[in-house]
Amino acid sequence: MVTHLGTDVGLAQLREDIRPWRADRLHGAYLSRYDSPMLQNLLSDPDVAFEGPGTELMKNDIKTTLASTSFDGTRFVIKRYNCKNFWHRLRLAISKSRADHSFSSARQLTSIGIITTPPVAWIQETMVGLRARSWFVYEHTGDSIRADALHDDSDPQQIEQMLTTMVQNLVLMRKHRLSHGDMKPPNLLITPDRVVLLDLDGLRQHRNTRACEQALAKDSARWMRWWEENDPQPKIGERSRSLLNAAGFAVN
Repeated sequence: MVTHLGTDVGLAQLREDIRPWRADRLHGAYLSRYDSPMLQNLLSDPDVAFEGPGTELMKNDIKTTLASTSFDGTRFVIKRYNCKNFWHRLRLAISKSRADHSFSSARQLTSIGIITTPPVAWIQETMVGLRARSWFVYEHTGDSIRADALHDDSDPQQIEQMLTTMVQNLVLMRKHRLSHGDMKPPNLLITPDRVVLLDLDGLRQHRNTRACEQALAKDSARWMRWWEENDPQPKIGERSRSLLNAAGFAVN
């Protein structure tokens, strides 16, 4: 049976085999610990996860479709990156699969001590020689709320836990010349004992410190903009500014 991954198990996961696979117009890879007949069925027909019993559709728009489902005794999330049109497919042909990118980014963040959702597999569809849709499978984070559910009158300890982790994540990214690309509260999940970073589509590895600092400045500004414009919460905004400035991320 697949079990939930804590931080220690997540680090051990990095030493596991990544198993490539291919079936007709689909290919990808998965972590060996998750191998089972049910996972193999999902890999060969990932869209079934959006229609089966017990499936919860979490998001559906032109860019992505997100659903949670259960198999092997554990709940998982399947994120499908949709193909908007033919021109979008042409752009995909010259770039890395978004699902593959999210899978490898999750492993990279885990390796430097940033908690994210444990990756399971990625799947890429190819049609007429061009990349089309792709799917990223990861473990569901239970008993959690999104950080944007917090407000100035929320539990102060919960707010501090969330903000401290967010800043620590940025510090670790700076150390390894990474940036998130969309650092905002909806991309953080708060559980009773940890804060989980989501949505790794825009994670980037930078060649030099200057480029990294510029990208992290945008991440910091995006975070502040949320609490000052998108969902104004003066206390959370001011505490965010204080922690970011103290960590060397200058925000106005």
